[in-house]
Amino acid sequence: VFPRSAVKAIQALPLVESGAADAYGFGDRELALACASHSGEAAHVELARAMLAKAGLDLAALECGAHWPSSHDATVALASTGNLPNALHNNCSGKHAGFLCTCVHAGVAHRGYVKSGHASQEMVRDAMQAVTGAAHDVDHCGTDGCSIPTYAVPLRSFALGFARMATGIGFEPIRAKAAKRLISACMAEPFLVAGTGRADVALMETAPGRIFVKGGAEGVYCAALPELG
Repeated sequence: VFPRSAVKAIQALPLVESGAADAYGFGDRELALACASHSGEAAHVELARAMLAKAGLDLAALECGAHWPSSHDATVALASTGNLPNALHNNCSGKHAGFLCTCVHAGVAHRGYVKSGHASQEMVRDAMQAVTGAAHDVDHCGTDGCSIPTYAVPLRSFALGFARMATGIGFEPIRAKAAKRLISACMAEPFLVAGTGRADVALMETAPGRIFVKGGAEGVYCAALPELG
């Protein structure tokens, strides 16, 4: 199955492991947004903008495309200004800001960062393969809604991957630390992972610090209970 957005926390590993997150002073808020499918509310948009600014970039660097916020209230507010949505309103803008920050920190040219074969997507692919234990090959590759490559692998591989993300079992120390930071950030800032009235937020707020959840566009829903593995 294609995981779509359910695996964004794994895709964000290079942001932390490369040292980019620390170089730009990112805390829980920024890391949560890097794992998010946000609703395009003002807090999401402005935080994504601020993340890009840390790397000396602006919304013109984003290659995720634009769409109206999934939040009805945010859409009405934006429409009332007479403006159209831009790439910062894309639900994946935080993830893409993370990709771009990683590129800049690593000294990699960021143009075309969404394309298969670009250093950014190779880092993401390597992380996905290592964490899930499943090959991410060209025969099972498609293009996700935000323009990056996405790979179909067995559903059980995602279950294994998030058990590893939550516990660090089977990871080298640097990856275990990065995974813990990302999962903890999402649990600490659930609103930034999704938005007002969203199921992901409700679940993580019900058991603060005890459950991580992240949905994807085609019904894949990944969850982890760190204390249970």
